[in-house]
Amino acid sequence: MRQTLFQAAREYVDVIEKIEKTSDLEKLHKLEERRVILHGQFLDVLKEQGIEFRDKDHATRIAFRIVKGEL
Repeated sequence: MRQTLFQAAREYVDVIEKIEKTSDLEKLHKLEERRVILHGQFLDVLKEQGIEFRDKDHATRIAFRIVKGEL
């Protein structure tokens, strides 16, 4: 099943928010690994949809805006 843009953004933003709230180093390491995977998946969906982004930070800002309903 193909991920929608919103689903990919939601998963990516969720893991970032969990990272920000986590102090357990082992859990943090696992979440960071998951973030890398989800970031790649989100970039793939952006490319499939023809949405341009300047760099990885810009793509992350796009994800947050999608989740907030701004895009």
